Amino acid sequence: MIGQKCNRDAVGARLRYQSGELLRSRMKVGGGSFLSAHDPRIVLGIGNRTKLDWLEVKWPLPSGAVERFTDLPVDRYITIVEGKGMWK
Repeated sequence: MIGQKCNRDAVGARLRYQSGELLRSRMKVGGGSFLSAHDPRIVLGIGNRTKLDWLEVKWPLPSGAVERFTDLPVDRYITIVEGKGMWK
């Protein structure tokens, strides 16, 4: 996730997604502990399901924009840029 109007790392973004009857939410966090690093990517678990119905991103302020994505690929990483959609 790459913020344009909000912070570049999109820390504080809220994600909601659905796959069949499974409905989940996540929040993009930053940092870790002193002198440590973490993977900035977010992994969305859908179990043995083969399709993600939709993903909704609420970008942090000052943007506060809400974007919804469908037809997302599974089993791969994608990049979502605030206001510009996704790159596969």
